[in-house]
Amino acid sequence: MKYDRSFFDAGIPRRGSRSVKWDAASFCGPDDLPMWVADWDFRCAEPIVEALKQRAEHACYGYSCPDPNDQEAFCGYWLRRHQLAIRPEQTCMLPCVVTGLRQAVLTFTAPGDSVLIMTPVYGPFRDAVLRSGRIAAAAAMRREADGRYCLDFDAIEHHLKQGVKLILFCNPHNPVSRAWSREELSRLVQLALSYHAVLVSDEIHADFVYSPLTFHPMLSIPGADACTVTLAAASKTFNIPGLQQAMCVSFNKALLKALSDQIEMQGITSGNAFALPATQAAYTLCDDWLDGMIAYLEESRSILSWEIARRLPQARLTPIDATALCWIDLSAYAPTCEQLDKKLRAAHLVLNRGTDFGAPDGEGFMRLNFACPHSSLSEGLNRLEAAMKK
Repeated sequence: MKYDRSFFDAGIPRRGSRSVKWDAASFCGPDDLPMWVADWDFRCAEPIVEALKQRAEHACYGYSCPDPNDQEAFCGYWLRRHQLAIRPEQTCMLPCVVTGLRQAVLTFTAPGDSVLIMTPVYGPFRDAVLRSGRIAAAAAMRREADGRYCLDFDAIEHHLKQGVKLILFCNPHNPVSRAWSREELSRLVQLALSYHAVLVSDEIHADFVYSPLTFHPMLSIPGADACTVTLAAASKTFNIPGLQQAMCVSFNKALLKALSDQIEMQGITSGNAFALPATQAAYTLCDDWLDGMIAYLEESRSILSWEIARRLPQARLTPIDATALCWIDLSAYAPTCEQLDKKLRAAHLVLNRGTDFGAPDGEGFMRLNFACPHSSLSEGLNRLEAAMKK
């Protein structure tokens, strides 16, 4: 199958498929266009579909066990795509990256401890901290004149000096679409080492970094092998989040064992009968689909930059280095997310409120998911323009 523009233009009808994005009544009505939660409105690659069909045809769905090919597929993929050499014994399977965040907090901190996050950030980072009875120590990122976000290393070090022993980091960053440089990651690793902190790097969006920039795995940074746990999954890359399979990776045996023991103690299992073959197929047979989607999203990025500047000159689109998500400052049209959301709902457009990613850092911002056919993106921009001009 050819995964060209026409393939992604076709999209796939999702309403009525029990999709959280399209069918969750609390979020999305029948006339709404959902451009919020981070799953993509594209048909999966054919090898994934075939792997699921073959497994379904074997009409017994008992307990499943991983085999060595599952880890080998994951390791081969990361070597092929990101030049990071991982051995199977350096991995541990998880249901999802959010599970990994929560288990890392439970493993490496105690109730009442502070955990460092860089805001605004994906909501489950803060939830993982607070719901575990820990304190979220937020180092708000700096926003440059062009709208791009940078790490505030003085704030990070301040919190580390106060005794923070765990850093939750997003690489690339959701929601501000930032691809971090090797220099920035190196500085963060050195701070973690200096203050004996564990660094957990969520790299679920690793495959969505746009040319000429490059994704840098945290574990490729000198010194990171001593202090880092990486969380990764095929879920965003190949649009299979509903299958619930992810990996944690560490080159530090003690960190990996501590996390693995915690996961086992919690009774968390992963690798169900359908997730295992589909994920293996994704990591071994679907590079052409991914390359096609990245090329398509490159075009979407250009459409967004051009159209938002033309239609809404007072809006500020954060530069999109990475991810299929964009972060838009719409405060010139309404100062609060509540007011913005009300305008958007009236136009039947569903986006994520910026405050979902941290207040006050996200106030006046909305996050838009642009992993959809260009026709849907165009309609979404029509509704966005209409909402803001009312």
